[in-house]
Amino acid sequence: MTPTKHQIELELAQRATKIRSSGRFHQAIIKHGVLIDETYRNHPMFYKIIFRNSRFIICSTLLAIYYTQGEAALKDVKAIFKGKDIISENALDSFLFFLRVGRWLEVKKDDQDRRTLLFRPTPNALRQTHELVSSMALPYQTLAPEIPVADLLDQSWFLPAFFKVYGQLMIQEIYLNDLVPQAALFITKDAGHMVLLMLFMESIRHNSHMLFLSSAEIAKFSSVSRTHINRILLAAEKSGLLTTKNNVLIELNSSFIEMAERYFSLYMAMVGYSLDGACQQHNN
Repeated sequence: MTPTKHQIELELAQRATKIRSSGRFHQAIIKHGVLIDETYRNHPMFYKIIFRNSRFIICSTLLAIYYTQGEAALKDVKAIFKGKDIISENALDSFLFFLRVGRWLEVKKDDQDRRTLLFRPTPNALRQTHELVSSMALPYQTLAPEIPVADLLDQSWFLPAFFKVYGQLMIQEIYLNDLVPQAALFITKDAGHMVLLMLFMESIRHNSHMLFLSSAEIAKFSSVSRTHINRILLAAEKSGLLTTKNNVLIELNSSFIEMAERYFSLYMAMVGYSLDGACQQHNN
């Protein structure tokens, strides 16, 4: 029996609590930061665009449909997001067009119904997806060393099985910006995940809420403009998450640390949930 949205959210919350209490939690975040930075450097334009929450959700949903259905149609993707607040119909069409032009998505007409457009990720898109999943899953192994993540990543069945589970979280509308509303100030913006990650990592590395960090440094790490970073920081400051001083000092408030810990522990919980689900599917 498929678990309900409420049951899944409850399990994710329990997993996240356990992750936050782990002495290896911060180590896992640092490892995620190092790995995602390597991947991000290779394709900054692509990742800064998909690291806006709505687009990441769309990409995950595309993969879930692709791996779940025999023939994946764009109309099925559009049907999922129709009437939802996550993205407008025009914005969804524009993003799907961007994926096609960027050669991340191949589209062809259905032989049986020429009005239906079928899609599949390109080999390049699947390679980048594998790199991204690796940057999520390998840090999780720090928290759960009993899971042979490196071996799983080498298996041909792993990526389809992973997204059959992870993508279903998106289809059931289990979104991080809903679970951690204050994180939306970051993750609903281009490269928002990277901005939030850098601030949290620097706090961990220096064991301090006071960061000598300029918007230019954050912009370089995230491959976006300083203006974009300043807008995000200003919104976070107005919400009481942090304080900036002379563009060289950022003081993270306790509310920021609490938000970041909840966000990244739930982020890891979703990865762990999907890893476990993928293994169960394969073993059955």
